[in-house]
Amino acid sequence: MQVAIGIVVVAIVIYAAVKGFQVYIDKQVQQLTVRQRALVEQAQTTDFEKIEQLGLTGGSLAKLEALQSEGQKVVDDQLPAVSEQLTKITELARSVKFLEAKQGVKAVNEQLDAIEKQGSEIRKGLQALDDADEAHREAVASLEKKYQGLRKTLLSQNFSFGPSIDKLEDRLSNLESDFDRFSELAKSGDHEAAEKVLDQLRHDTSALEMDIDRIPPIYKDLVSGFPDQLAELATGYHQLVDQHFHFEVATIEPELNALKQAIDDNTALLGDLKVSDAENGNHAIEKRIDHLYDVMQVEIDAKEVVDKQQGEISKFLTHAMNQNHRLQIELDRLAQSYTLNNHEVERTRELNEQLKGIESIYQADMTALTSKQAVYSQIAAHYEEQDKQLKGIEEEQVAINDGVANLTAEESKAHETLQRFDFEIHAVKRQVENVNLPGLPKDYLDYFQVVSKEIERLDHDINKLVINMDDITKQLIVIQADMATLKEKTSDLMDAAMMAEQLLQYANRYKTNHDEVQAASEESQRLFNEEYDYARSLEIIATAVDKVDPGAYKRIEDSYYGQKQADRSETEG
Repeated sequence: MQVAIGIVVVAIVIYAAVKGFQVYIDKQVQQLTVRQRALVEQAQTTDFEKIEQLGLTGGSLAKLEALQSEGQKVVDDQLPAVSEQLTKITELARSVKFLEAKQGVKAVNEQLDAIEKQGSEIRKGLQALDDADEAHREAVASLEKKYQGLRKTLLSQNFSFGPSIDKLEDRLSNLESDFDRFSELAKSGDHEAAEKVLDQLRHDTSALEMDIDRIPPIYKDLVSGFPDQLAELATGYHQLVDQHFHFEVATIEPELNALKQAIDDNTALLGDLKVSDAENGNHAIEKRIDHLYDVMQVEIDAKEVVDKQQGEISKFLTHAMNQNHRLQIELDRLAQSYTLNNHEVERTRELNEQLKGIESIYQADMTALTSKQAVYSQIAAHYEEQDKQLKGIEEEQVAINDGVANLTAEESKAHETLQRFDFEIHAVKRQVENVNLPGLPKDYLDYFQVVSKEIERLDHDINKLVINMDDITKQLIVIQADMATLKEKTSDLMDAAMMAEQLLQYANRYKTNHDEVQAASEESQRLFNEEYDYARSLEIIATAVDKVDPGAYKRIEDSYYGQKQADRSETEG
């Protein structure tokens, strides 16, 4: 019983599955049938007749026929074939051939996709033929209107084109001939051939329009602008020549003639419709004319500069030469008494030669001005350079003069300083002698002799017939430092000797009871009297006394320096 029930259930499931798939296939077939019928209707309503009425010929007609043939195949062959396949798919589903039915549905879908694309391409092709026809009709109207405008311009403004007019009219005639050919092709319906002619026609028309716009201003410059400027330049040049103007290079008249020829050559280029060459030629002529104006203006401006600066340069030059002469005299005088270490004489002679060179050029320029042969721009340039040179010379003269101006004063001051040094070293000598020391250390005596000889050498050098102030100044600096050192050594020597004497006397009170003080006193006395080493003598006795009487040396030292300061204050007061 259970087996029977199981078989029934399986049979029901299988039946339901078969029925469900048949329903699915029927639904797919219905959808595909709707698509197929829509495409049939679309193919039947494609408007080939509208394009046929355009009367196409040549390549355009061939395109139309190809589209018609393709559309006919869709209607007669491809779409009916799809209808038969749909019927077959339905039969396959009824026969439970599910796999074949499913593959058939897929294949029909792909065929319908291809037919839809094909139909779209056919319609686009027809639209392109229609658009081309419309575009060519519009082009015919537009070009015809444009040519009428160009012809009107050439007729009404033929004077503006000069020698170009004949060839412009020829080009317009050729364009109109090409236009007639295009118009015939367009009207005959051969749009493919017409399109090729139209591209070239548009290019040539645009080029002619551009030339018609560019030529009048070029010709205007050639026929009136440039000739008027050349006439003005010629008049101005002759006026300047009559006023005795001269130019660096005598090329103005030849250049004026060359420019006239350049205008003629450019006019010929314009006659041959070499518009770009003529345009470039005009730019070159314009630059050459501007250059001539500049050349003349430079001389006019330079004359103003020369008129203004001539007197100034003359005064400046005279002043500089006088200054140099006075400087040379002063240097000659100083050279008799002083050694000049910075080549002042040679530098002043070089400045004199430079001034002679400036004067030579200035006089040549004056001769040119007087004889009315001057090129003002050259002279103005000379004046600018001369002004710069004279300023430099003046600065050099001032520097030389400042360098030697104080020699006499420096010599006088050096004499005063020498006298002071001589007085100071004698004062040092008397100061040491007044102390009545048993003798002086050798190193001190040597240093004293060094300073004495330095002063003697300075006295000798400063009294020469010709003195070297640089060397004198260096000696003064050395003696100044050495004298300060000598004074310091003298002060240290005397202080040590005086305090040593005081400490030796103070030590007498301790010698009896303190053997070490007795011994130190004897050694200190020996150093003092025999070796004249007062510093060492002071050190030995001070050390011994401080051991038996701490602070004794400090008290004696303070007392000594206190008294010394009081004596100095009294002396200064």
